[in-house]
Amino acid sequence: MAKARILIGEDEPNVLKVTKARLEHEGYEVLTATDGDMVLELALKEKIHLVLLDIKMPKLNGLDVCRALKRQPVTIDIPVIVYSGSSRQLERLADQCIEIGAADWLSKPFTTADLLEKIQRTLGSG
Repeated sequence: MAKARILIGEDEPNVLKVTKARLEHEGYEVLTATDGDMVLELALKEKIHLVLLDIKMPKLNGLDVCRALKRQPVTIDIPVIVYSGSSRQLERLADQCIEIGAADWLSKPFTTADLLEKIQRTLGSG
């Protein structure tokens, strides 16, 4: 069975590269976006099974992107896992994200095991 197609919204090149490589190594098909507008554009035109979304991004931040995804009939059912490295605000941000429809959240830096566990649980395959 083909693995899910995951869209990563991340503006930090190293984090994006490493996360993409980790997920591809696990057999996922990975699309990437470096700002919030790009995430929305790809989510609307591509078949996406899960969005992995950084809170802090240019143009639209992760909260705004998650809100927009949950308002569109085409994207409302795509699960979103949000993450952030701003530990001081992380719990408040995580709560906000869950309130607006995110499936789960991670704090940066995260381990491959944590990431995969959350993805598998969210997609119902783990």
